[in-house]
Amino acid sequence: MDLSSTKTATLYTYMRNALITSCQAIGHTKSHMNGVYANKYRDELNNRGEKLPTFDLDKLFPSDSDAEWRSQQRDLGTYNGAGSF
Repeated sequence: MDLSSTKTATLYTYMRNALITSCQAIGHTKSHMNGVYANKYRDELNNRGEKLPTFDLDKLFPSDSDAEWRSQQRDLGTYNGAGSF
């Protein structure tokens, strides 16, 4: 997945859409793959100098502060939106 030409704002949208889809998907594969995608988008954003948390976004029970950040990002996403699996 080459994200080098994707705009930063678009990567945020993709990450958020993958997060909400991961949380609400019924199937294990769909949920897991959206977690993988969210991590890839987050990693690309960090490579561009954004300062996002580096914990595994697919982690079931992150620390309280990580869970709060993830929830805030997830709530800005759209289920099955652009960038989701």
